[in-house]
Order: sequence, then structure tokens, then C-alpha cells
Amino acid sequence: MKHELLSPAGSLDICKAVMNAGADAVYLGGDKFGARAFAKNFTQSDIQEALDFAHLRGKKIFLTVNTLLKNKEIEKELFSYLKPLYEYGLDAVIVQDYGVFQFIRRNFPGLALHASTQMSVSNVSGAKFLMEHGAERIVTARELSSAEIRRIYDETGVEIESFIHGALCYCYSGQCLMSSMLGGRSGNRGRCAQPCRLAYQVSDDRGNVLHKKEKYPLSPKDLCTIELLPELCESGIYSFKIEGRMKKLEYAAGVTSIYRKYLDLYEESPQHYKVDAADMERLLCLGNRNGFTKGYYEMRNGRSMMTLTDSSHSSNDAKAAYEPAVERKLPITMHAVVHAEEPMSLSVAVCGQKEPVHITVTGACPGQAQNRPLSGAELEKRLRKTGDTPFAVAELDIDLEDGLFVPVGQLNELRRSALEVLQEQMLCVSRRTHVGEQQKNPYQDEWVSVSKKNSQPFLNVWISTEKQLSMLLKHPDVAMITLDGCGNATKLAEQIHQAGKQAAYAFPYVLRECSEHLLENGVDWEIFDRIWVRSYDGIGFAKETLGIPVEKLALDAGLYVFSNEAAADFLTDGFAGYTASMELNRKELAHMENTPAELMLYGYAPLMISAQCVYKNYASCIKEKKNGGKDQPEHLYLNDRYQKQFEVSRDCRHCYNVIYNSQPTSLLHQAREIRGLSFGSYRIVFRNENERQMQHILQQYTDAFINGKDVLPPEEGTFTNGHFRRGVD
Repeated sequence: MKHELLSPAGSLDICKAVMNAGADAVYLGGDKFGARAFAKNFTQSDIQEALDFAHLRGKKIFLTVNTLLKNKEIEKELFSYLKPLYEYGLDAVIVQDYGVFQFIRRNFPGLALHASTQMSVSNVSGAKFLMEHGAERIVTARELSSAEIRRIYDETGVEIESFIHGALCYCYSGQCLMSSMLGGRSGNRGRCAQPCRLAYQVSDDRGNVLHKKEKYPLSPKDLCTIELLPELCESGIYSFKIEGRMKKLEYAAGVTSIYRKYLDLYEESPQHYKVDAADMERLLCLGNRNGFTKGYYEMRNGRSMMTLTDSSHSSNDAKAAYEPAVERKLPITMHAVVHAEEPMSLSVAVCGQKEPVHITVTGACPGQAQNRPLSGAELEKRLRKTGDTPFAVAELDIDLEDGLFVPVGQLNELRRSALEVLQEQMLCVSRRTHVGEQQKNPYQDEWVSVSKKNSQPFLNVWISTEKQLSMLLKHPDVAMITLDGCGNATKLAEQIHQAGKQAAYAFPYVLRECSEHLLENGVDWEIFDRIWVRSYDGIGFAKETLGIPVEKLALDAGLYVFSNEAAADFLTDGFAGYTASMELNRKELAHMENTPAELMLYGYAPLMISAQCVYKNYASCIKEKKNGGKDQPEHLYLNDRYQKQFEVSRDCRHCYNVIYNSQPTSLLHQAREIRGLSFGSYRIVFRNENERQMQHILQQYTDAFINGKDVLPPEEGTFTNGHFRRGVD
């Protein structure tokens, strides 16, 4: 299989440089909707110039539209933004938002959809679900091993794109709210402030600081897989992606040139594949973060992947390590005919193209020479002057009659005309026909009318331990109880039903192979009234493998519903409901159809979901300890520079960590405004609260949402409103 080398570009100059360095395709962001809002980014005319430059060389341009879009952006901006680029020949868009995904599929049916790594696809089920809904390519989660990628490819045949070099996120991409909740800069909106690169001290239950000199527990080293390319080529990956749209030209083009060299080496002679030490040193000089890691391709997690003592990025020798590539011009053949009493003709063809392009232009009739007749050498000299065009004459055949005179200007015009026609002929292949008006979602009015028939909102309480259940079973205002990580789920569901309440189950945040085996055994799925899925992998696995009817499935907050478009597209698929986005404020929620949605009124927001394990890196891994991890700390915490403390929870069954906000989100005192938003249900999430705290919070709910009383907010400094009042840009 011929593989694709995909490089980043933060400017037009970088775009051209990485293609000259050997990139087969380039991904870039326009002035809207890209996950790097603070990059220079491309104007519409820049993108069109990049498309011309790429298409003349048989290369491709992918546009990042990989942020969550609000109602007004989808309704008023997205169509007009994409329309001219679609018509001009844009090759693909990289998308995170499911509403945007379906909007583009409906309005621009000829445009390839690539499911962004922000969609966190980690298994076969997620890939299949997105393929069924229009994805032509899956950009896998960075956390996957080469074996997991191979399984996805073998069982789906989908085109796979995976990162091979550059910065790594600590969190599963698309599942991070840390920058958003702490500083108001949302990674889901392209404005990540990179809190993972800041210093934190890790402490245990007793307040002991662990590994005091290792202050960067959330900062991974940069990825470098140059030595793994043969293995990755065999894993089913088609497109090898270099990270770095915020990086300088020297970095992007330099890294591209080295990977081009070794990708070619593997494809030409895999048995002779070996990486030179000098090239490894060049990669280090171009940029690294306390060295390199081979990432998750060979290991699940571990200390060796993390910077721990220094999170800074070093590229001091980048210019010295960068070797500018000479622009590669397209070889062409020319055939010129200059005869007396007939118009000159020049035929031009492009060499080595999959679809041959051949054109002929004519010029003025030559005259009879009075003094110096036109020689073959002079004619050849004029025709070979291709200047700043993308062409270079490889072969030139001249049929010149003796004794003729042609002015230099006419020869130059013949050549210019031929090259202009050839270029236009080559580019018109990628152009698309004119797109009409924006197509309205045909299902939006339908689901709105159905959803408005819902009954009064009810309370759904989420718990993570069995000991929290007993008091909830007796509470008259609790209508549903969701088990999130509790053992004996089937038994607990029976108790919930006996108490006259609905029972729900929350899937793990991440669904990898180890989770599949756990979910297939030991749980009676028919007993549950609702299953909360947290990923596209969870959706596909629940439907296809477990056979759970889609009408029982509801979407947790990580399956973002940021617009009515997204809500309509999900609900048209038959889902029971969804969770209101934690990043929409009250004014934006007021423009949503909220009756199918559940709003979290109280709970500690999960800020990061990570395959890395703070417990393993700073203490020890329960699974690896011979004594069963008995000396493991019960809880670990991250302490930031403001002395805020963030709990790190480990889910050893499904092998991931969750980092929770230092303060709970509490909106109970906002009841007056919330009641006017017409939510279908409300959510209270209990984690480590004791019974007295649980009773207090439930009483506040009863007072505010059942009895219509005003309740006081918690003591200042002990809670957050989340984004209910401020929102994100």
C-alpha cells in the first residue's frame, strides 16, 4: 500500500515548503472553526492559492473544521465559509462536531469527511458508527497501540490517519475541559491554554508530596516514531500525520523531509530500513520536549512517556537542522510547429500524471526572415523559459521550417499561453459545480415537535459507590438512579426498581478492548431503563455488540451537543436524549431545544480523561503489584500554583484516570432561571460526598425545583457556576 505523508501548515509559505519537502497532503486551518484559533491561519484566498499549488503537483489540502460550533455559527456562517472552498476543489474537511459532520454531508455531498482525533475513536465500534454516518477517514485517538489500529483496519477497511510526530495531549483529545473550566479558553473551540504543561505537585490522602522534584505530571514528551515506521506501515495506517500547525517553517518542513526520506526507504526496500543517527539528531534539533517518546504504539502508559521535570519545548538549533528543499517543478513535454503561412502551434503534456493532460495552443503566423532567420537553438531557448510557473521542460520537440522570422514577443506569448491553458486544464479537474442554497435539516422541526410533548422534568442522581444508594431509594424526588462505576450493577438495578425508580448505567469514558470484555459479561442490559454512552465507541458497541436498542441509549456530556443541528442529528438516529453541554452559558442554552436534554445541577466536572496513570507514575500500579497494591494511596491529588486541589480518580478495570475539578459545579441557586429553560431532566452527581452532604444537596433541590423556593448559593470559594453564566468564546 502506498502511504500518505500528511504535514501541518500555519501559513501559505509553510504549506508550500512542506509540499516541496515531500508532503503528499497538508492540513491547515482557515480563519474560522479550527482547533488552533491563535495560529496565523489562512484567508480564503490563501487556501485557494494552496489548493492550486497542491493540485498542480498531485497533492491534497485538508481543512480543519474541528471545533464545536454554536447555533448561530452553523445557521449563519458555516455554509458561506465552506461554499467557495468546496467549489474551488477542497479535498476534505477534518471534523469534531457531529452536527457539523451531518451539516457538511447534507450540503456538500462531494466533500470527504475525516473524523477528527477530537472524536476520540478508540475501537472498531466507533469507527463503524462514524463510517455509517459519512466518515471516509478515521483519525484515531493518539492513545491506541499499533495492534488496536490493525484491528480497526482489518474489521472495517476504513482509511486510517494517525499521528507519528509532534506534541501529545495528556487527555484523550476532545475529552478535555481543563483549560475551559479553569481559564475560560476552550480546547473544543480551538483556544486551549495548555494547562497540562503547567507545574503541579502530586500529593496523597495524608498531604504527603510525592516526587517533589517532578512537577510536570501532565506533560508528555513529543512523539517520534521514525524508528517504528515499518511496524506502523503494517498496522493498516494509510496517512502518517505530523503535528504542528503552530510550529515554524523550519520545523514543519524539516520534519517532513526526514519522514519523507524514510517512508520512501521503507516502500522501496523494507528489508534495508534503518534510521541514521544523524537524522535522529536532526529531529531532536528541530524540536523536542525533554526528549522523545514513541508514544502509545508500544506501551499502554508509563513514566518514560512523560517530561516530569521540565515541560518546555526546545528547538534552538532548528534553523541549523533545516535543509530547504528545492521546489519540485512538474516535468512537461513540448512539441512546437513553426511553418510558413500557418499559425504557430505549441502542444504541451504533463509527464507521469495518472490522468494525462494534453493541450495545444496556436499563435501568429511567422514571416519570412530578411536578415537573421529563427534558429532551432533560439526557439528552444525561448520555449524553455518557464519562469515562476510550476513547470519545467523535460522534453522538447521542434518542427521548424528554415528561413522564418518570429518576433520574440510572439514566441513568449505562445509559451505563456500554453502554460496558462495547461495549468487551467489541470486545475479544472478538481473544481466542483456551483452549490445552491443552504439545505435545512429536514428532521429539526420533527424532533422539536416530538420533544415538546415530554412530561415535567425529573431528577436523575448519579452515584459511584454502592453505599450511596440506600438513602436515594427512599427519597421521593429521585426518579432515576445512574450507576457510574458501581459493582454488582444488575443487583443494584433490581433494588432501584423495587423502590419504584428507574435504573440507568453509565458506560466507561473510554472503551478499549479490555472494556469490551468486561461489558459483554456480568451485566444484564435488559434490566436497565437507560444506558448513558460517553463515546462513539460506546454507541457502536452498545448497539451492535450488546444489542441494546438505540431508544435506551442517551449521550453523556463528552458526546457534545453544542447546537440544535447536533441535537436533531443525534435524536433522529433514535437516541433517548443527551446531556446539556457544560460549555454553553444560560443565554446559549435558551436558544436550544432542551426538552430531550439533562442538565447537571451539581457535581464535580471531569476535566481530563487520560490513558496515563498518575498513580502508576508517582506511586505504583495496582495491577503490577504482587501484594495487590495494598500500600497504594486511596486518592491522589494535583495541587496547582494557586493551591487548588484536583482529585485524580483511577479506573483500573478500564485502565484510565479521570481528573476532577477542584470545586463542584453547583447551579441549585440558579433554579429560577433554569426552570425557564425547559429541560427534560436534571442531574445530581455524587462522588465522595457523605450522607449529610447528600441530604443537604437533595433538600436544596426539593426546595428550589419542587417547592419553588429560592436557595442560597454555597459559601463563596467552595463551588463554581461552571460556564452557566460566562460561557466560552
